[in-house]
Amino acid sequence: MSVKEILSRFKKQYKDNLQAKQALRLLIWNFIALPLSFVTNIVITRYMGAEQYGNYLYIQRVLEFAFIILNFGLFRSINRAVLLADTEEKRREYYGIGLLYLGAIYILAVISLVLAAFVMPNFSEKGITEISLCIIPFCFIYYFNHLYEQILPANNRIDLLIIARYYPRIAFFVCSGVIYWLFKDNDTLNPVIVVWSFFLTTQLVIYLYVMFRLKPKFSHVRKRLRAAFRYNKEYGIHVYFGDLFSTAFAALMPLLISRFSADNVDVGFYSLSLMLSSPLSYIPVVIATSHYAKFATYKVIPKKLFLVTGAFSLFGLICLWIIVGPFVNIFYTPDFKPVIFLTFITSVGTLLYSISDFISRYLASQGDGKSLRNSSWIVGFTTLFLSLILIPKYKAIGASITHVVAGIVYIGTIIFYYFKRVKFNKTNASKNI
Repeated sequence: MSVKEILSRFKKQYKDNLQAKQALRLLIWNFIALPLSFVTNIVITRYMGAEQYGNYLYIQRVLEFAFIILNFGLFRSINRAVLLADTEEKRREYYGIGLLYLGAIYILAVISLVLAAFVMPNFSEKGITEISLCIIPFCFIYYFNHLYEQILPANNRIDLLIIARYYPRIAFFVCSGVIYWLFKDNDTLNPVIVVWSFFLTTQLVIYLYVMFRLKPKFSHVRKRLRAAFRYNKEYGIHVYFGDLFSTAFAALMPLLISRFSADNVDVGFYSLSLMLSSPLSYIPVVIATSHYAKFATYKVIPKKLFLVTGAFSLFGLICLWIIVGPFVNIFYTPDFKPVIFLTFITSVGTLLYSISDFISRYLASQGDGKSLRNSSWIVGFTTLFLSLILIPKYKAIGASITHVVAGIVYIGTIIFYYFKRVKFNKTNASKNI
């Protein structure tokens, strides 16, 4: 077969494959957003400095931790409801239920976070109590992203997912230049307040536009609530308890670093190393997202999909190791040099997590919440145990090592539950013959 024939065959398969088109679109947008995100981060770190950048990320991690604790699997249940809804009218009604859930989570988060800001000594010791109290009332904007990440893939609205996921990054990229130009010599305004104000404003405008496009309805609220509660009981709550032991403990690591450090500098270093490693998750996430609705009908993940995902991810890891040193040395101030070594460690964990998340998306589409919960418990206990041992002494390095070991445990457990699910699907298929 000639090269021309191979290309022609590939072109025809791509033209007829909706998932391939969507995966390519997401991948293109990832590659567009990636350099913009890095440039934004470089500009912001130069404006804020290591300590204020650490304070900025610490507040972000606190908001994230609060959501993980207080969401109770509600958005996961909306994901399931939208995925199984047989009409667009029902989906719009579930979008409305999602907004009600967002409001409930927001109220709980504000009450909890305000109390934490006054009660927890770490806020006052780091001098960020007043700053946190200014940002907390607007945390609902930050939580919109979690809602969209659940409902848009479930309805295969990749067009709106692109807007919700990537447009805020582009807008904040523009704003970062404005921030640096207008406020770099301003000593009266707190840099954390300035950056958070622009960050939340750009998100709000775009998230409201996406909501306008979704056109949520509040018809049959009681009926949809009962169905959503049923999905939460069957699926969402199981994933929630899993997240409580894995995602929550992972989100807890920066908070522990802060607690055992004199300032939040190491929080910034560890978080930046994770950000530099984040491109490794793009290919697995893109492929899993574009295939999410289709995964629900698969008895097994196609081997070709596995091989392509793994090969590209490993190639990405090698590329990252080659460029991270020169990249940090050229674009960041000398204060950030410790990030290079941390990235070599965290990138391995990120690769393991991204492959595991790819498989877990398949289990999620199958409604296998219990397996996700159980694997998350195992990963969570591993993360907590190692964090309490390593972080007090080794700070960011201890968190990075914990990230890698937890990734090894995660991929091992999720593969075990994947094969268990495949066996279940094959058994059911043979019974139905």
